[in-house]
Amino acid sequence: MMLNIKKALVTGAISAAIIGTMVANVFAGAGKAPLYNAPANFTCPTGAQPAAGDPAFGFAVLNTTGSGWVIAEVALKGATPNSSYDIYVNQDPGGCPTIATGTLTTNGQGNGNANVKVPAVAGATAYWVSAVGGGQVLRSTAVASP
Repeated sequence: MMLNIKKALVTGAISAAIIGTMVANVFAGAGKAPLYNAPANFTCPTGAQPAAGDPAFGFAVLNTTGSGWVIAEVALKGATPNSSYDIYVNQDPGGCPTIATGTLTTNGQGNGNANVKVPAVAGATAYWVSAVGGGQVLRSTAVASP
């Protein structure tokens, strides 16, 4: 009898660990991607598709949480000074293109930061940001979820 209880407890603990790991790995992780001036050079699965030598205008850190959110930290560097940018968080498949979910205003040097949190799209595996304003369309390359 005692052996069966131990076996059941061990089996239950192993099952819980495996299921917990699977759930955590389905939707959790962060990645950093550069932002390029890419008005037309993008796809939903890849985000920006810069040409060789295209300069970066900052970066985005995209973080998928285990609780169903995508958090984008956007840092523009050397963009158009004193300008407002609409921030879009794209998710593929299922959330590309999307609507603006935040704004960012640059200073006199063209630098600015924004933090945007949006609900995750079920089944999405690639995430990227667009920043539109100041006569530019800046797009990051896509970050894949783990």
